[in-house]
Amino acid sequence: MHPIAVQIIRDEHLAIAAVLYSLRFLVRRMRTEGEPPNFALLHAMFDYIVEYPDRWHHPKESQFLFTALRERNPAASELVDELEREHHKGDLLIVDLKHKLAAFENGDAQALPSFSKAVEEYARMQWEHIRKEEDVLMPLAERSLSANDWRRIAEAFQENDNPLFGIKPKDEAERLYQKILSLAPPPIGEGRSNASGAAGHTRE
Repeated sequence: MHPIAVQIIRDEHLAIAAVLYSLRFLVRRMRTEGEPPNFALLHAMFDYIVEYPDRWHHPKESQFLFTALRERNPAASELVDELEREHHKGDLLIVDLKHKLAAFENGDAQALPSFSKAVEEYARMQWEHIRKEEDVLMPLAERSLSANDWRRIAEAFQENDNPLFGIKPKDEAERLYQKILSLAPPPIGEGRSNASGAAGHTRE
């Protein structure tokens, strides 16, 4: 049986991958079918990507899972370093995506192809990163870490409160996830066409 922390991390990966799939799906539909951009939905997806993976999931991986694996299995350091670099690359790609989304929202005629390409690159990188963690890192960690290591990792990932800021990141992530579902049209979510949208451009 896998440690509970492994299942928690996999569940979080699944939620992240679902939002990335939805983002790519919507942007592709805008490019290929002329779907009007739903900027409220795009911003909700970006908020989720920033709030959950970058401010909650990745820091927990780095601080607890990666640190424990380095200590227990020094040979894993090269892999951990690679994953850390990918976390940093993801941060930089998000900044670039935000700039391209702003240009698109401000009416730049050339922005959609550039934004679409950036979305594809970001989604592909994140999916490959998740697969690497689940197919390579997790089995290695299960062979290397102790029961106490896994207990500490599970406790870290199960925390809801951030005592430094007095916020509940997982509650915020769930709120954003539900917002995405309410805004997104089928088959992604429950949003309905012709609903009111952001800046007169949104189709829900």
